[in-house]
Amino acid sequence: MNRILVGSRAFFSGIEGFKSKDHDYLELVENPTTFKWRREQSLRGTCIFQFKKEPVARMVQRTLDNGEALLVGKFLVPEVAQAIGATVSDILPLEPLLSKLDDRHKYVAVIFDAVKQNGSFELTDEQRAAAYEVYRQARQPTAEPAAN
Repeated sequence: MNRILVGSRAFFSGIEGFKSKDHDYLELVENPTTFKWRREQSLRGTCIFQFKKEPVARMVQRTLDNGEALLVGKFLVPEVAQAIGATVSDILPLEPLLSKLDDRHKYVAVIFDAVKQNGSFELTDEQRAAAYEVYRQARQPTAEPAAN
């Protein structure tokens, strides 16, 4: 079974100043016996997402039916798209879920827009930097109010 790096590390590793508290991986399972279509396990900073490997249209539809916006980012990772045989047009139906992203994951919408614009899962350096800036801003530590 192949583990594919997903999450912010898949997009921002190597960018100066980037730090992530965890490692997220996706495993595509041919014939799962312990889950129906997906499951997550998290242990000491490593999150494993297991998806049943199905035709792309079915995987996209399950994601839409589930309504969980955080799953959209997995489809944007070039290695995932290649592993499931997805084209950009295959994932476009996921766009309505982007409005459900929390502030810490709005960078996924920036990447989605770039992928859509490019017609490819590869990002330009500028697009990657723009997505990272959204990521970084959302994770700025909040300043404590000054005591009077």
